[in-house]
Amino acid sequence: MKIEIAENQEQWNGWLKQNSRYNPFSQSWEWGDLSIKEGAEIDRLEITEEESVIAQAQVVYTKLPFGWKYAFCPKGPVVAQQNLKSEIYESLSHYFKQEKCIFFRFEPENFEHPTPKFKKTIDINPPATLILDLTKSEQELLQGMHQKTRYNMHLAEKKEIRIEDKKDFEAFINLMKQTGERDAFRLHHKDHYKQVLSSALSYQLTAYVENNPIACALFTGFGNTFTYLYGASNYEYRNIMAPYLLQWRAIQHAKKTGYKYYDFFGVAPKIKEGDEYVYDSKHQYAGVTRFKLGFGGMSYQAAGTYDLILDKNKYYSYQILRRLRRLV
Repeated sequence: MKIEIAENQEQWNGWLKQNSRYNPFSQSWEWGDLSIKEGAEIDRLEITEEESVIAQAQVVYTKLPFGWKYAFCPKGPVVAQQNLKSEIYESLSHYFKQEKCIFFRFEPENFEHPTPKFKKTIDINPPATLILDLTKSEQELLQGMHQKTRYNMHLAEKKEIRIEDKKDFEAFINLMKQTGERDAFRLHHKDHYKQVLSSALSYQLTAYVENNPIACALFTGFGNTFTYLYGASNYEYRNIMAPYLLQWRAIQHAKKTGYKYYDFFGVAPKIKEGDEYVYDSKHQYAGVTRFKLGFGGMSYQAAGTYDLILDKNKYYSYQILRRLRRLV
């Protein structure tokens, strides 16, 4: 088993599309380029067995104090041959030790950690989401929605709002700031949003009343999956229900463009209560979960975020420092 640096964008993306169920945009070559533009150091790793690629991992390196660093693989690695999973992680362990990493952080689709070297950690990207099947007809999609969601969509259609699909960074960032302050969540750095909007993978919808932007949503499309990344709105116009209409327009666009799945990218995790989907009402995503559930779709739960510990002493020292920093 060998690990090599990928050099061919077409081959990388082609393998990824063929070997992942919901093609993860964060593992796409284009998303890696976006990270590089933001100043990140990345590796695109192909794990091969007998000249065949059996796994891929696009990783971002993060520098830590004392000259330490770790590697992070968002929504990956993508593994084609599940029966070789333990050998794949062993190979990655050797590789990242050579790269002087103290741990490897990853977000697999499914995972059972057999040894103490693997530690479940705080989730970076949300493991729970809702997936909408875009192979259904528009009528079927509408029938699958909650009655209140359909009502709010139709209400918005009757209002004098204009929806545009052009990229408008100022409208987006101003609405994101308002929403972040209102809902008490931290935003990414402004440059991150600029890079996402500049990517060919991204798609923006904005709702205007006259020339005033009142709501917007940002999406990314890769392979078979169209993903809802960010949404923001002006609270003063909440009765217009523009976010509901933005979602429906995005679903229609994704279906028309040929995507197979619509990923709502993040809901509160399930709480087991019979066969019904019941989510954690105290979770940070509880509010957006209520909104997203109204559009239908099936619940999907990935394994979450794990650390593969490569240097035990340095890893636990880093964990202590991290906790102390949160207390400051």
